[in-house]
Amino acid sequence: MRTRYGRTHAYALRHPFRGPFTDSQKTVINAFAQAVKQCKVEMTDPERLAYWQDRYLKYDKAARRNPTKANATFIGTNTDKYYVTLRGFIIASLSAQLRAE
Repeated sequence: MRTRYGRTHAYALRHPFRGPFTDSQKTVINAFAQAVKQCKVEMTDPERLAYWQDRYLKYDKAARRNPTKANATFIGTNTDKYYVTLRGFIIASLSAQLRAE
C-alpha cells in the first residue's frame, strides 16, 4: 500500500532488482538519499522554504508550457517530467546539484 496525493493505492512490485548495485547506481542512490535529508532541512527553515516556494511557482508557470525547458532552466536536467509537488521539485533540484559535484 502507498499513499500518493492523499489517496491510498494498492500495488505489487513485480520483478524487483536483486543483483549487486554498480558504482553508478550507488552514486545515484546516495545522492537521492542526501537530497531527501537536505530537503527536510530546507523545508523546516522558513527563509529557505520561502525561497523554494518562489522558485517552484516560477517553475510551475514555465513547466505548464514546456516541462523540458523548465527542467533545464530550474533543475538542470533534460527530462520532460513535471514535478507536481514542492517536495519533489526540491529533491530533484538538490539531487541534480549533488550529482553535478
